[in-house]
Amino acid sequence: MASSSMRIGGLVSGMDIDQIVSDLMKAERTKVDKLYQQKQILEWQKSDYRDINLKLKSFYDSTFNMKLAGSYLKYKAVGTMSDGADFSKYFSVAPGAAAVPGNYTVKVEQIASYAKLESASGLAKPLTGQELSGQIEITEGSRFSVTINGVKKTVELNAGTYDTSNADDMEALAQDLEAAINTAFGWQGDSNGDTISGIKRVQANIQNNKLTLQPAENYNKVPITLNAVENDTTLSKIGFSDGAAYSPLNLNTSLKSQISGSIGDTNISFKINGKAFEFDSNASLQTILDKINTTADLGATARYDALTDKLVISSKETGLGAKVEITDDSGFFTALGFNAAEASGENARIVLNGTIVEKSTNDFTALGMRFTLKETMEVGKTASFHLENDVDSVVDNIKKYVDLYNETIDLINGKLSEQRYKDYTPLTQEQRSAMSEDEIKLWEEKAKSGLLRSDSILNNIVNNLRSAVSTPVAGLPKGLNSLSSIGITTSNWKEKGKLYVDEDKLRAAITQDPDSITKLFNSSGDNYSSQGVATRVYDILKSGINDITQKAGGGEYQIYDDSVLGKKITETEDRISALEEQLKQTEDRYWSKFTAMEQAVQYANQQSMWISMQFGTYSGSSS
Repeated sequence: MASSSMRIGGLVSGMDIDQIVSDLMKAERTKVDKLYQQKQILEWQKSDYRDINLKLKSFYDSTFNMKLAGSYLKYKAVGTMSDGADFSKYFSVAPGAAAVPGNYTVKVEQIASYAKLESASGLAKPLTGQELSGQIEITEGSRFSVTINGVKKTVELNAGTYDTSNADDMEALAQDLEAAINTAFGWQGDSNGDTISGIKRVQANIQNNKLTLQPAENYNKVPITLNAVENDTTLSKIGFSDGAAYSPLNLNTSLKSQISGSIGDTNISFKINGKAFEFDSNASLQTILDKINTTADLGATARYDALTDKLVISSKETGLGAKVEITDDSGFFTALGFNAAEASGENARIVLNGTIVEKSTNDFTALGMRFTLKETMEVGKTASFHLENDVDSVVDNIKKYVDLYNETIDLINGKLSEQRYKDYTPLTQEQRSAMSEDEIKLWEEKAKSGLLRSDSILNNIVNNLRSAVSTPVAGLPKGLNSLSSIGITTSNWKEKGKLYVDEDKLRAAITQDPDSITKLFNSSGDNYSSQGVATRVYDILKSGINDITQKAGGGEYQIYDDSVLGKKITETEDRISALEEQLKQTEDRYWSKFTAMEQAVQYANQQSMWISMQFGTYSGSSS
């Protein structure tokens, strides 16, 4: 039925028709509100079921692991180096379920390595002074300032005379300059230049009677600036201008202008592992690195080591099969100081109980044990260890499983016993609008409570779980054939099957017979009585998850919810839609009637006025 095209309020009759129709519709909406409430309860029930299913799924996944022998047959390596030291410096060992308890000896002869090529020296140009000539006189108190990575120090040179035509004198000048700067920054060395304490910041050299300065090899490649002090001319005497500076390599500017080697004006071209690369002669190192590292199937990577100021090309894999080969078409790598064109990786190699084991990586499995190699042993050193049952690990594993079991049944038991407040029905929109947020929250807490109270599916799951953990496993030695016999027991009936672990008793049982403990949990068995606890629980959880999914949906690959509750919700939504349409028609009907009434009253009023006017006209003419 179409809506009335015109709705006339009570302007003529004086009646509040809007309110009258609204009051009439409240009564009519009662049926629809009840359906909305029914739908809400169904959705809350569905949500409760799915929360439980999530917990069951987590427990199910954990139970799968508890069916594996590796959860109980755990070992640990105990031993030392031949000199009594800890062998973990050289390797770690993680025994698996396939490992065999016993004594082992290990010598790490070689760790697996990458194929690697690198520049032989630093890339960045050193700070080079002017060519020196004649006699250089350094007087007492001669000084200048040096700033290294933002830290400024005043440097004093020892008094002395240096003949620039004498190579020994020039070498001595370079050494004296180096020692003076490093000493100012906290380094101390003996007469042979050996480091006693502190860190060498710079190294100085002499080339063609020119002094050069750059960061020392054991120090970060950081900016170095030289400055004259007041009117002291020491800095100029040794060939450096005020403000002369060393700058580390800038990856984002032209490489050619920054390196000590010579890159021509022609394009840079080379091959790595047969793949060709070509760049403009003014290309930045970052551009070159990015291109190399994004080239598919190259089998190699390139990086700039800022600490050593070197370019490094290395294979992606370790082992003898790892290769890096450079074809230097334009002299690019020659300019960067590379002294080799190809390199191969090395295999890891250990001697395990007298047998050589060679692998391409430093992480591998041998005799059921996972080895991770860290460092090659010195000549004559070996490690000895034995495998023993890792009882602590097994105990912790079982305790965690028991905790998850308790969490699961606590959740289910809580829903089964949760109080139902039947007087607290889901709120209608009208009721919600008249309440505060806190009032709504408190109301809905009670309205949601107890929706799964005494639920048959949940009762079945929890009863089956309690039976599974309390029933002995047939075929095992007495005293090791049930959870209670190894220290995993229930308390009083009020706790509804919650398990408690006597850790000392459990530990003793695992130590006594780890194989029986394994079977107690994971035995597959031909029937229920011979199945292990975890095997029983696994089947129960699988069935329970399926039952809840059928009831409330939420299956892993479910597109359309055809669960029991899902269908009820859909049916309820259809009924709501039908009733909403009926309500619309009913409201239109009410308005149609009241509009007709208003029109009738209006017509009557008009007639009355006409009659009155007629009588008034007649009376006037008679007089």
